Amino acid sequence: MHVHHEQVNQEVERFNPPVDSGLTSEQVEQRIKENQVNISHVTVGKSVWEILRSNVFTLFNTMLFIIAAFMIYANVADGDPRTKWYTGTFFMLILLSNIIIGLYQDIKTKRLMLKMSVLNRGTIEVIRDGEVKEIDTSEIVLDDICRLKSGDQVAVDSVVLEGYLLVDESCVTGESRSVPKNEGDFLYSGSIVSSGKCIMRAERVGKNNSMEALSIKARSVKRNPSHILKSLKILFRVLGIVILFAATAIITTYAIHGGLSTEKDFINAIRPFAGQFVAMIPAGLYLLTSVALVSGILSLYKKGAYVQELYSIEMLARSDVLCVDKTGTITSGNMHVKAVDVFDKTGRINENEIGHIVANIIAATGDENVTAQALKDKFGGPDGSLVPIKSLAFNSENKYSGASFTTGITYVLGALEKLNFDPIQRDELEKMVSIWASKGYRVMVVAKGTEEISGDCYLEQVYPLALIILEEQIKEDAVKTFEWFKNNDVEIKVISGDNLMTVSSIAQSVGIPNANKCISLENMSIEEVKQIANEYTVFCRVSPEQKEAIVMSLKENGRTVAMTGDGVNDILALKHADCSIAMNSGSQSAKNISHIVLRNNNFSAMPDIVAEGRRVINNLTRTGSLFLTKTFFAITLSLVFWIVSVATQNQYSYPFSTNNMLVWEVFGIGLSAFFIALEPNSAPIKRGFLRRILKRAIPGALLIVTAVFISYLAYIVQDRGIMYTGVSSFGYITMESSLMRYGATAIAVISFSLLSFVVLFIVCRPLSKYRAIVLSSAIAITVIMFLLIGFLSPENNIFGINFNSLTYENLLLIGVIVISLASIMIFIQTIIYNVRKEMKKK
Repeated sequence: MHVHHEQVNQEVERFNPPVDSGLTSEQVEQRIKENQVNISHVTVGKSVWEILRSNVFTLFNTMLFIIAAFMIYANVADGDPRTKWYTGTFFMLILLSNIIIGLYQDIKTKRLMLKMSVLNRGTIEVIRDGEVKEIDTSEIVLDDICRLKSGDQVAVDSVVLEGYLLVDESCVTGESRSVPKNEGDFLYSGSIVSSGKCIMRAERVGKNNSMEALSIKARSVKRNPSHILKSLKILFRVLGIVILFAATAIITTYAIHGGLSTEKDFINAIRPFAGQFVAMIPAGLYLLTSVALVSGILSLYKKGAYVQELYSIEMLARSDVLCVDKTGTITSGNMHVKAVDVFDKTGRINENEIGHIVANIIAATGDENVTAQALKDKFGGPDGSLVPIKSLAFNSENKYSGASFTTGITYVLGALEKLNFDPIQRDELEKMVSIWASKGYRVMVVAKGTEEISGDCYLEQVYPLALIILEEQIKEDAVKTFEWFKNNDVEIKVISGDNLMTVSSIAQSVGIPNANKCISLENMSIEEVKQIANEYTVFCRVSPEQKEAIVMSLKENGRTVAMTGDGVNDILALKHADCSIAMNSGSQSAKNISHIVLRNNNFSAMPDIVAEGRRVINNLTRTGSLFLTKTFFAITLSLVFWIVSVATQNQYSYPFSTNNMLVWEVFGIGLSAFFIALEPNSAPIKRGFLRRILKRAIPGALLIVTAVFISYLAYIVQDRGIMYTGVSSFGYITMESSLMRYGATAIAVISFSLLSFVVLFIVCRPLSKYRAIVLSSAIAITVIMFLLIGFLSPENNIFGINFNSLTYENLLLIGVIVISLASIMIFIQTIIYNVRKEMKKK
């Protein structure tokens, strides 16, 4: 990727401010008026249109609005003063409630994302009017003079004016190695300063900035699609086609039989049409999914996690492998010098002299990482007796730093395996290092050479002076955290750049299973890494490409992989993880690419985060079948009536109105599903979301369809004296006798309303105390409502049935239908449940 910075922003008058004074206030004001400010144009979260489209203008919502409009027209045109315009449109209350809840949740999440984007914005030092000021990176203007140091992220495309840097550009170029930058070199925004410091001039800002393109690219990375989202899209696509086909076929057949000949016929047809089409539409399922996921996001925010993608909760909940680094997860990241083990036995060099050398190396390189800070705390700053000529800052590829001084000596500090020692001295050093490393300490070697540093590495032979032993603080809650993952079937993989024995010892000390299965990946090819990725638990001396290979290998073997990371060297692996988690203290590029950001850098919050994700997904899987039971019931019943109409050349309309579904919709599905979705549930996620909800929904739909057929069949057989005497034929019941028709409908409505709780019972199995309370409460409220409304308003009521049409025999029939079918259904489900339970044991 080559950028010719001299061609950038040629249409704008360019300033060339002095390095020591920078832009003047007048020039900054001019840049603001020209809109040459580093303001991001990347949309945070959903756009306003996306929020409206996903909550209001969906296919099913549009269908329901159209049905409601026809219902209002029919009620107004009916002219019967007893008929109110809102009769039968109660489903709109549910629809509007769903829309309002969805909009509220999405808007709240949008505001949260905007808040987090502001909190995550970095600051930078700029020179203006001859003064050094610290400003937000979004306030940088074109030609601003800025100062960078080790650990900073380059906020805008820039040119180095003074100084020297090693920069990690992997987030831009994909190459993980550190690139040296001297005066006149171009700096890409989004890259990270590995070491060194410089003064730079802003060359591109705002939408012209490389970071803008990087953020868009990071958001557009294609990951494994959410199982639930994929399943729901397939389901709703199929249901949409089926419902549109059914509507066309039913209305056409009705018209052919003369059911739409007059305005009166058209008005009379609207109610049965509305009843069946509203029942077919599972409008609440998609919304329950969105609301459950969004509520999960808000809950996770309170637990210290910022979720950037809605369905990433699911992928985290499904993860059975979690890849972590040692630092920030097992250890706090804070270090201190435990001891100085002097190697030189001549007595000419003691611990104080080693400290003096280390202090001068750190000062010369400008390193400001955690290790450098621990060394500064121990040894202090340089005394000026050593004057550096050249320096080599620490980077993840070399794993050492160094400086050449005017004395003619070069001192280096870093990992044993990366430095060139005499073989005999190396053997002795390895024995010393292994002793310390086996106790969980990190060991660095201080050495000296006689050749001057040239280039970006030091390959000359060096003489060892001492070992610096560093101790990392293990987090207090690390043992408890990893114990939770162990008990919840999540395998841990530790991926680190540190010494093998050190990492393995620390991993074992916190109880990570199989932590003794460890391997160093140094000099190992990518193919070799993929072959052993599933065999080991602890991986050390790992390069960014090797991290990526480990994640990809695990996924290729059918694992669902979550990964934590905080640096640019984690980007490649984070991109490929099913769920990526970044620390808030990490690089901006790592946070941009991650699904979830731990706001407080608190890895111990991960169990709560995973448990929250499992709660949402498990409960969605449990309750999804409630919505589809009604949908399949309506489709099946509509299909039967349509087939009968076509076969007999008679007009048989769907027998239920929207009011008849009130109890089922509100108590058997809506409120019950809502409360069940709130129950804690941290069980591992099982695959097959769609298959699992269908295997409950289809039997439930057939059960309730059977109840309806029995209800109407009872009236058919009455005419033949099989159950009762002297009534009439089926045609007479459905077309002539309103009392008989309403009686059959009342029996059917009460029967399927009560049987909907049988479906709810099956969904709730195995019953917990919480689910038992939800189930019993829903049944109790329903029975009370039926009794009260049947007594107070027997004819005109919200259920749309005539309680006066019910006799003692009818009530007995309802009892027989409900108890018989419920017993059969529960018996069959119990057998299936017990068989599966025994199979699992085997």
